[in-house]
Amino acid sequence: MALQYLATSNGWLSFDHCTPVLYVTAEDEEFDTETLRAWRDEGFNVKYVPMGKGGKTYVNTLHHLGDNMSIGERYAIVAFGDAASVCLEVYSEPKTSTSKLCSLIAYYPSSIPDPRQRFSASFRVLVHLAQGSGPEDNSVGVTRRPEVLGLQGKRKTVRKRITSGIGAGGLQSKIEYPAFTYEGVDPGFAEHDLDEYDAVADALAWSRSLSMVRRGFGAEVDLERVWEDNVESKFHTRNANKLLETYVAHPTPFVNFTPTMTGGMGHEELKRFYRDYFLPNAPPSFHMRLISRTIGVDRIVDELYIQFKHTTDMPWVLPCVKPTNKKVEIVVVSLVGMRAGKIWSERIYWDQASVLFQVGLLEPEEVPEKFKKEGLEMLPVAGSEAARKIMDFEAEESNDMIDDW
Repeated sequence: MALQYLATSNGWLSFDHCTPVLYVTAEDEEFDTETLRAWRDEGFNVKYVPMGKGGKTYVNTLHHLGDNMSIGERYAIVAFGDAASVCLEVYSEPKTSTSKLCSLIAYYPSSIPDPRQRFSASFRVLVHLAQGSGPEDNSVGVTRRPEVLGLQGKRKTVRKRITSGIGAGGLQSKIEYPAFTYEGVDPGFAEHDLDEYDAVADALAWSRSLSMVRRGFGAEVDLERVWEDNVESKFHTRNANKLLETYVAHPTPFVNFTPTMTGGMGHEELKRFYRDYFLPNAPPSFHMRLISRTIGVDRIVDELYIQFKHTTDMPWVLPCVKPTNKKVEIVVVSLVGMRAGKIWSERIYWDQASVLFQVGLLEPEEVPEKFKKEGLEMLPVAGSEAARKIMDFEAEESNDMIDDW
């Protein structure tokens, strides 16, 4: 039976029956409180299980995590370091005692099972590997059990180099179970209280982990509603108080209009920015149309066509530039990060050179003398036609800036 997240009066979401249990496990007696809080904020009943001295006692604990669960209930595990290695080994061999596991997330385990091995289809598994910041750190133990004439021998662990994976995301193509590499970071990159913490790697791994855990529980989350409330308050009703209600209290929310580096961090800065600089300075001609929307496990990406006549001050797009009365057409990409059912971050991008060109602050013909001598006649900058080509690909010719096309 799939679990559904339901809206509650406080703006977050809860499950329509039992709260799913998520066990976090690592070597130390205490663990990173930020990570534990993040999972709780997502609606899970989080329980920390220290590895202690490991050995049979710890393995026995893992075997009995689901003992008190009723029919239909399941649990997930997020494990770190050596504890992750033990969990991968324990759950690589299906047993009745571990049948209630639905997702296993392993952060930078010191060793992993045989890459050719396939885990049981009854639960989902995901491995995060730290490639290391130095050449001596880019390896992981690989545990294999040789088999001769149908008899399994003693387990052996050998060191293997961690590769950067395929594409840009670090996916390991030669491992049967899902595994990702995070380049240039060390084990501990996802723990806020360690020197090895890396915010970029942590955020990427978090999205993948949250997706795998939710899928394991069969949970569905509606992120679109809170984002639409934000857009409504920002561009239509222009209500600063309602707008701020759409942002999470923790972790500290932030907004960055990247080309102009405007926005703010924390509720006070955001309130000042929106109330004093953004909301009062919208030209009557402002028009916005959604081109595409991609919804992930903890983020929304919007592609927007925006058109306006620059008749008022607009500090977020043209700070300190007095109204030029010029028409502007641009395509804006907005990346919205979500935590605990509200907005945690916004990163907004557009082609600022195109904006400056359209309002007359950038002349493509004004090529520096050095580049003129090299044959460059105009700066490679597109105006409103760039936005129109997004709306209708055939509206404008392609490759006009390439001389010999």
